[in-house]
Amino acid sequence: MPNEQKMRRMSDYLEHKMSMKRLYSSNEESMILEKMNKRSKCENQSNEESEDILSDLPDGVILHILSFLNTKHVVRTSVLSKRWEHLWKRIPTLTLYASRFSTVKQFAMFVSKILTLRDTSTALHALDIDRHGNIEPQLLKKILNYVSSHNTHLQELGISVNGDSGLIMSCVSSCRALTSLMLSIYPKDSIGSNSGISFPKSLNLPALTRLDLTNFDFCGGENGCAEPFLAFNKLNSLVIRSCKVRDAQILRISSETLVNFDMRNISGDFAEIELFAPSLCTFTFTGTPVQKICGSGLSSVKQVKIKAEMFSGWDEPPMILFDWLLNLANVKSLMVSSTTLRVRLHVFKLYC
Repeated sequence: MPNEQKMRRMSDYLEHKMSMKRLYSSNEESMILEKMNKRSKCENQSNEESEDILSDLPDGVILHILSFLNTKHVVRTSVLSKRWEHLWKRIPTLTLYASRFSTVKQFAMFVSKILTLRDTSTALHALDIDRHGNIEPQLLKKILNYVSSHNTHLQELGISVNGDSGLIMSCVSSCRALTSLMLSIYPKDSIGSNSGISFPKSLNLPALTRLDLTNFDFCGGENGCAEPFLAFNKLNSLVIRSCKVRDAQILRISSETLVNFDMRNISGDFAEIELFAPSLCTFTFTGTPVQKICGSGLSSVKQVKIKAEMFSGWDEPPMILFDWLLNLANVKSLMVSSTTLRVRLHVFKLYC
């Protein structure tokens, strides 16, 4: 079994063990024990084997296993034994999802305590915070200050909030060791709003290989093109969702290293996408095809996934999609939606 699968199996076992710990404290303990006794010998042997393995592992390996868990679950391991009581404070990753809590207040209190109690001498390698709604300004500042003070070894950062984009982007720009960045940022109280966040042209993250952006505006230059990713010389994977182009009609993506490109629900307020990515292998698109796609990057694409959607007022599928398929002539794997198939059928009828 590969090492990562072993780690995930152990993390699953930890969650199971913690849930049992909570159940034993209830008034139905005898009923639970009776049910547990009826379990198959195979499962019992598997759990005992996992427990023995965990008992013999050094702290560093256990901390690596814990990094696969949500931080809320990691903290719960403190009840397992004396050895585990403070172990969570040295975990190198923080995964903080508001959806795991009953109320926003509980989430805010938990995050605040984690940042206060965590061992400050332990390097932070990854942080992923997902609020999906307004976040208290004071809590956001505390999180960003913590990130900035631990940015030397921070490699992975994910932020999904409605909050001050200026503070967030200032913090991001200080994290020079980042290899993975995921940002989904909306202004505060912006439910249903179309206001995007300006993506800074000056952002320079030399080690970045994976970039995932939601609700950003890419601004054009004097040449009439928006070229937001020129500074990322090691970029391997790019995902852009619900993004727009301002003051330009062309979105240009130039990268010698880009392998995977994913566009989802891109605004139709610009005319063309230019791809200059000789290493591009996978192209994924979800949304309404409006823009023309051209460039040398198309000839290297081997895998394509297109889930095309139509405006309600269109009687026929967009012919621009047919042009895409013509330009992607060298693909070896093609997955398309029913709308895309309608385009091919429509073209067949025109020429028959």
